[in-house]
Parts: sequence; C-alpha cells; structure tokens
Amino acid sequence: MREWAARSEGAKRSVFGNYREDDLESSRRREEARSSFAGNPGTSQSLPTAAATKAGLQSSIDLALARAFIHRFLAKAYEDPTVEAWRWLTDGPTTASLRGATSVFSADLATSTEALIDALQPDAFDPFHSAYLAAFGHAARGQCPLNEIEYGDLKADPLFQPHRLADLAAFYSAFGLEVAADADERQDHICLELEFSCVLAAKEAYALENQLDAEELALCRDAQKKFLREHLGRWTPAFARRLASTTPDAALRALADFTRGFIELECARFAVNPGGEDLLLRPVDQAAESMCDSCGIPGLPPGALPTT
Repeated sequence: MREWAARSEGAKRSVFGNYREDDLESSRRREEARSSFAGNPGTSQSLPTAAATKAGLQSSIDLALARAFIHRFLAKAYEDPTVEAWRWLTDGPTTASLRGATSVFSADLATSTEALIDALQPDAFDPFHSAYLAAFGHAARGQCPLNEIEYGDLKADPLFQPHRLADLAAFYSAFGLEVAADADERQDHICLELEFSCVLAAKEAYALENQLDAEELALCRDAQKKFLREHLGRWTPAFARRLASTTPDAALRALADFTRGFIELECARFAVNPGGEDLLLRPVDQAAESMCDSCGIPGLPPGALPTT
C-alpha cells in the first residue's frame, strides 16, 4: 500500500485552528495494514464481483487520500518559508509520498512531479527564500499575489472582494472549520484554500472507508466541485502561469507548473472548467496608491516599510 502522508517528528500546524491533521495519518495507518489494493499496476487476476466492488471502493479511497496529501503538500509549499517546513518538503519520505500520490493520476503529472522533486534540494532553502520574498513579498500585492481576490474582472462590481471573502468564510464554516487566530492570512489566501480542499478530500476518503450515507458522500463531492468552480480552480491557473513566467527560481517555477497541472486535473475530475490563465490582476485602489506615492513605499521591496 502506498503511503500518502509523509512521517515527521511532530504534528504539522494547520491554518485551520480546529482541524486535526492526524486524521490523514490515522487513515494511512489503517490502510498500511493491507498488503495491497486492487487496481495496482501489474495485478491482472480476475476478481469475483464482490471483490471487484471492494477493489473499486479501495481505489476510490486511495485516490481521495492521495488528493488530500497533494493539497496539503502544496499548502505547505506556499507558506512563508521556514527551515523546518523546507526540511519537511525536501525530506526523502515526503518526496516519495508525493511521487506515490501523483502516480494514482496516471502519467499526467509524472513529468512535473519529477521536475518538482528534482528542484526541491535540501541545501537550496536560502535561494528559495529569497525568490519567495521577491515573488510574493510580505503583502497581498507583491509581484505575484497569493490571494484570490487580487485576480478578477477589471470591471467587477465594487462588492466583488467582500462577497468573495464572505463566500469563502461560509464554505469553511459549513464544514466546521475556523481560521486559526494566529494565521495572519485572509480567507482567500492560497494556503487556506488548499488546506480546505485537503480537508474535503480527506472527508471523502472517510465517508468512503466507513461507508457513510450516500447523501453525505454526495454533499462532500458537491462541495469540492463548487469550491473548485467558484474559487480554487477559478484563479489558480492564472496565478501559476504568472509565477512560472516571473520567477527565476527553479523550485518556484517547478512548483507553479505542478500546481497548474494538478488543479487542471482536479477540475477535469469534477467536470469544472478551469479559470483562464490570462486572468488579470484587479486594479490597485488609486486613492491608496496616491497616498503611497507621497511616502515612498512603491520604491521599496514588496512588504518593506520606509525608514524614518
């Protein structure tokens, strides 16, 4: 049985304060006890109908767990870089788990997966950190914003942004999730959206494994489809294209290419049209920009404050 959740020395922090991240680990350990699962490449034996049904169920569980792991991996990759997080991302068991999880999606992600793993070198934290700050800065409007509402129709209604944030908060609340008080991010940050998608995929795996009511499973899958269509799948292709075309860092480019490929597969899985890669950034508030012109902030690196 392939492992989706890489081991680590301690529990990894979630931006959702009341989300228990050991749920995935518990599922992984239960599944690890099984020696193999049907549908594994190289298995050609004929199965009775009951066994084939069980095999199909197990494959669905494996896919949901794999998707949950990939969403979680990406959420960690886009967090503010720390040495500890980089150590986890580049650790052998983590990259092995990433390779195993993406193999469930056939060969579609193979090339971008290997490119990303090759670029995630343990001794490359410093250049990655510098490239991360150059691309994203410390504020929402860096060179390549990490927040959904920075991408949108140039002629959008003025209420576009608050409506988007309210809708995201409603999604999180509907599944009992509360943004951690110390998360320091808006509801539309890519890390929160990826973690929420991880939770939904993990809930799907749980519903399948425990054979919950079909209505509960349908509700979980419908939520994933709507969240992709209205949020994560709408703006991530444009974000990934922008990141890949603006950063000189190999790891960030590989991360962007992998992200775009994975989200496109997610959209295809749920029959959702991914957002256009040419989605533009929303206009900067002119009043705010004029105010900044007088203080010299535009001439500073993203997120930097002027000295007095």
